[in-house]
Formats: sequence, structure tokens, C-alpha cells
Amino acid sequence: MVYLPPAFTEKRPDVLLEHIERYDFGLLVTHGAAGLVASHIPFLIERDGERLHLHGHLARPNPQVGDLARGGEVLAIFHGPHAYISPNWYATGPSVPTWNYADVHAYGTVQLVEDAEWLRRFLVRLSERHEARS
Repeated sequence: MVYLPPAFTEKRPDVLLEHIERYDFGLLVTHGAAGLVASHIPFLIERDGERLHLHGHLARPNPQVGDLARGGEVLAIFHGPHAYISPNWYATGPSVPTWNYADVHAYGTVQLVEDAEWLRRFLVRLSERHEARS
């Protein structure tokens, strides 16, 4: 859990989803037998009514796949822009430095998909999305 002062907490779903879609190369964090494990992977979002599904892909040899198969809560972090804020920039006098940033932390559970056709379609969609950006 990350601490955020209420004044800096974004709760509007449309803003959070836009952030995830724009900065879709996320960090998937799990906790397993070896402790915390993280993998950087691209995600696609699928909306199902009020539910949100994040789809990603890990290579089968990745040890994190074993953690995912055992279930439990996962965290996907989507980092956005960030910048150092100098105390010299404040017009109000002496202050302390800080860091401004935009991140989304998405908590949920995982469902592993073994269906080869589903995986093929997902990888085509993922590739098409990023080819369009290149």
C-alpha cells in the first residue's frame, strides 16, 4: 500500500484507466515462496461492465508464473511522469524539496489462461497496439 495524502489521491475511474492505457508497461508484483518478485510487462485493459481485467503475458520459464499459479493478491504498478521539485521554485520562501509523480497501483487476483487460441489472439492484439505506436 502506498501512502497518499488525500489532496493528491485520484479516485475518478476514467482518469485512472486513461493513465493505465497511456502508461501500459506495468510492473507486476507478487509474493511467493522466494519473497517479493516483480516483472515489467505490457498490459491490455478489458472492461466488463464495472469490472476491469488487466491482461498480460509472462514467459512460462519466468519463476513468477509459479507464484501466480498458487493464487493470492497481486499488484500492478503503472508509472507515469515524475519530476523533482526544488524548494527554490516556491515563491513563499524556504521549503523542502519534493517529488511529483503520477502512478496507478492496481490490486487484484490472477487467472492463468492456458488456452493457446486465446493467447494467440491476445498477443496479436498486444502487438497491433504497440506496432501502431511505433
